[in-house]
Amino acid sequence: MGMVAAALGAYARWKWKAVERASADPAASQRQVLRRLLARAADTQWGRQYGYRDIRTVDDYRSRVPLTSYEQAAPLWHQAFEGKTDLAWPGLVPYFAQSSGTTAHNKYIPVTGEAIRSNMRAGAFLVAAMIRRGGGDKLLRGKFLYLGGPTTLRQRGPCQYGDASGITSRHIPRFARRNHLPESDIASLTDWEQKIDRLVERHLRSPIAAVSACPSWAALLFKRMLQAARESGGETTIGQLWPELSFFVSYGMAFDPYRGAYAEFIGRPIEYVDTYSSSEGGMTAIQEEAGGPLRLLVDNGVFYEFIPADRAGEADPPRLHIGEVEVGREYALALSTNGGIWACPLGDVVRFESLVPPMIRFVGRTQVSLSAYGEHVTMEMIERAMAAACAAGDAAIADYTVWPRYPSSEHPKPLHRWIVEFTRGPADRDAFAAALDRTLRELSEDYDAHRVNDYGMEPPAILSVAPGTFYEWMKRKGKLGGQHKVPRVARDPAMGEELLEISGGRP
Repeated sequence: MGMVAAALGAYARWKWKAVERASADPAASQRQVLRRLLARAADTQWGRQYGYRDIRTVDDYRSRVPLTSYEQAAPLWHQAFEGKTDLAWPGLVPYFAQSSGTTAHNKYIPVTGEAIRSNMRAGAFLVAAMIRRGGGDKLLRGKFLYLGGPTTLRQRGPCQYGDASGITSRHIPRFARRNHLPESDIASLTDWEQKIDRLVERHLRSPIAAVSACPSWAALLFKRMLQAARESGGETTIGQLWPELSFFVSYGMAFDPYRGAYAEFIGRPIEYVDTYSSSEGGMTAIQEEAGGPLRLLVDNGVFYEFIPADRAGEADPPRLHIGEVEVGREYALALSTNGGIWACPLGDVVRFESLVPPMIRFVGRTQVSLSAYGEHVTMEMIERAMAAACAAGDAAIADYTVWPRYPSSEHPKPLHRWIVEFTRGPADRDAFAAALDRTLRELSEDYDAHRVNDYGMEPPAILSVAPGTFYEWMKRKGKLGGQHKVPRVARDPAMGEELLEISGGRP
């Protein structure tokens, strides 16, 4: 084991050196990526339409190729379902990742062989980052549990489509499969509750060294695991059930609000590694140090453009490459990829904390914010306020959403109602609410202006709901597991009423 661990450490250093070399000159790396993408797609329908053979510079690309939303690109992409080739990438697109996006309608994102290979490389970089934290021997001793969507793919014409997990699972290297969980019969399940139950039955006490999951869904698995352990009179923490557990890899949402709950679930320190990924670009950023920013992968088949976040809604906003961005500024992301995706806005907003190496934090969505009364609160502010309140009140949460109350004859002043499902409630509910309010006032001048002397808004109200409320709401909406997430802002007034009804009435 010692020799194997040493070899694994050498491999990790070698892989990470490639990341560091590309990061030493991010702009040059990105120019090279764009050149490769343009050359590969020059003879496609899309490439001919925009004259890819004549594009020489980033400026040429920006002037010729417009920002293109999913809705604008999908009619071309989806001709692959009819067997058409050389549309936006050479050949036939073999897969489409089905994504719920931010609307009620599913999206089908093209996934090419090159895109799969890029995502496999990103996975190798992730493992290298984990080993660099000193966990190589731990990973060797245990298994890696990936808690994703169903792996079953469906056929449409010559193409297959389904959850990105299903596409990825087909291409896991053979040497890695023996340490990969769950098994195919569990991974293929579409019923989320059944999948959790099977995992509990089969892996209540297993040599699991690492878990990768969306934090809210892994919390449900951990809760079921501990319930089963208590029924058998056994262990009281996940750390006891899985003594080899050393890593949790987070994706899909901010982890900080869940940190307290995870500390209780696991019962001992482990390494938490945050990542940033999308259906369009795969995994594109990896956290090197606990709690720190994420390193952007600049030489892995994705060309990034950055739109100043305050101008993201414009018809023709500025588009910056990585050599033009500034530390501390917030930018909406647009990607061009080796999946045949070109200048596609994601709706995600990032902030640079370093340029060399390029280090970012995901801070929200262009369309996810709370400004029901002109208070201008972003998703980042909401998440930071919840994290601060949990810290101040020694509380831990399962999930939450913010439900605006608009002025009425009965309530002339508006307020934010925070519907929260606690795993450990705050000792002082008023202090918890005060910490939320104080943090938002510090972060948003407009919110603060509304809150001065309670003139424009009343203080936030905390509505505590029963355990399992958010799970039941997501189940009723048909959105259990995988990529589905509880909305942080309850834009539909019915959502708040439904949550309270599930919980058994108003708290």
